[in-house]
Amino acid sequence: MRNCWLLLLGCLATACGGNFSNDDLEFLNALPSREDLASKLPASSGAVSEGALRQRSDALAVGEPSQLYRDTREASDAFNTGLDGLLTLLEELRQLPPTTRAPEVRVWGPWADPKHPGHEVRFAIKREPDSFTYLLQYRPRGSGEDGWWSAIEGTFQPDGGLRKGTGAVRILIQQTKAHGFDAGKLAGLDLLEIVYQTRALPITVRMRFVLASPPPAPELLYAYRELPGGLGEMGFLLEDTDLLPGTQKEDLAIISRWTKDQGGVGVISVTGGDVPAGFTATQVECWDASFRITYMKRSWETAVVGNASECPDVSGLEE
Repeated sequence: MRNCWLLLLGCLATACGGNFSNDDLEFLNALPSREDLASKLPASSGAVSEGALRQRSDALAVGEPSQLYRDTREASDAFNTGLDGLLTLLEELRQLPPTTRAPEVRVWGPWADPKHPGHEVRFAIKREPDSFTYLLQYRPRGSGEDGWWSAIEGTFQPDGGLRKGTGAVRILIQQTKAHGFDAGKLAGLDLLEIVYQTRALPITVRMRFVLASPPPAPELLYAYRELPGGLGEMGFLLEDTDLLPGTQKEDLAIISRWTKDQGGVGVISVTGGDVPAGFTATQVECWDASFRITYMKRSWETAVVGNASECPDVSGLEE
């Protein structure tokens, strides 16, 4: 999918010219930005390398690299990978004026698609009475208006302020692959849905990854929240997966909250399956600014590692 988007960017760069009108900017402001949607989990560097995070011993102790930070890092990276191609396309689109203007429509293209000879591509935004809709579409050349099919479809409902409101984007990967297009890093999915709101703090983003598997296809659910000053939260849910010894499958949930420069707090919860009825297996783990354990407690053990007073204050994100 990313390959398709990058090719579209090449079309945009060579085919457009001119200036923006104020009305053009209103249409473009309906598109989500990287600053609004991407996870901003602090990256590991300096005191703890990625290699060190992978070498934590089984005998946990204060100062060990935090596995839960690593799990959060992987979830954050997967979250941002799902967004990257879309946001890169929209960033480039904002630099280029539309090819066609109508009172309630802006269109970029159509242009020939160099990756898929005989196909054309376009991006269109339509203004409704109280919202905007947009589509990234392809068609076989010469097939007419009925030949267009959508690879991306999105909506945005403004609610005061620049790019403030609620929106949703669906990346239609199954349809894209069915037309013979390269889905790149998203090839293992059939659908990626993104729902977000920027009208009030905390900013929230939810993503649903539908895996390309026989029905019923498993799903991965991510949720991200953000407050000014670097306070963030990543939630991850994987249902019906084999986590514990036994014949049944469990549900795994991870919620991690972090500060800009004082570390974070994560909670793992496992329910159902081979977990005893009425019981939730939980692990709480805190890490410092160097991504090392300061506190850890498991619900099935009496021993505690470290001191809970060393956990950073992430109460600003509590419901």
